[in-house]
Amino acid sequence: MLEVQNLSVTARNGAQLLKQISFQIETGEAVGLTGQSGAGKTTLLKALLGILSGGCQVSGGTIQVDGQSLWALSPRKRRELCGTTLGFIPQNPMTAFDPRLKLGRQMEETLRLRTGASGKTALELSETLLADLGLSQPRRVLDSYPAQLSGGMLQRAAAALLLALHPRYILADEPTSALDAENRTLLLELLEQQRESAGILFISHDVAALRTLCGTVYVMEHGMLTEQGTMQELLGHPKQAWTKEYAAANHPMSREGWTWTD
Repeated sequence: MLEVQNLSVTARNGAQLLKQISFQIETGEAVGLTGQSGAGKTTLLKALLGILSGGCQVSGGTIQVDGQSLWALSPRKRRELCGTTLGFIPQNPMTAFDPRLKLGRQMEETLRLRTGASGKTALELSETLLADLGLSQPRRVLDSYPAQLSGGMLQRAAAALLLALHPRYILADEPTSALDAENRTLLLELLEQQRESAGILFISHDVAALRTLCGTVYVMEHGMLTEQGTMQELLGHPKQAWTKEYAAANHPMSREGWTWTD
């Protein structure tokens, strides 16, 4: 279980970035998180990955990963958890790859080091996963540098690499934002398959994706979790101002100027 209890994060200047955050994710469960830009979602992800920087620090609460206190581990031990225990699909896929190396080399090396596969097996697996995610010329993609590929291609490559490592918990940051409808569907189907053996934190503004993949969805505002429920509950009975705006924007009547008045 990935369990967050009363987590607070403070900036160098003393500002509270996260305030008393609590939730848990079990294997076989996908939990959604949504909220406006600047609400604290990225800070939460960094805390979960053990990579807070810029003077930010955990000032209260705990993060437990299968019974281990994440921030009690050494930096080296926290890094070892990334990939095999904690997997991350970034919103900006350019940050996932070294711009100086071809994609194939990066994927091969990661799979060899993390799974013990031979170079040939790692390349074959990379090619298969890229094809599964809708890339029609996976060999050409593997032979390209990151800058030669579109954001959507890189997003799928980052997802393919993560899924090949079979992490116990997947942290996905707006993973569908750079994808067209067809490839968005492919990625969501793969995440649904992974959910059978992994827990997922799915951060998104994509109502349909949150509804499809997640049981419980949390709303974050100003560093706090302010609402939770299914997407149907959140959109049908929003309580906070941002959630009401979100519900109105995603209402079938929104193009006709519909607003939430309850």
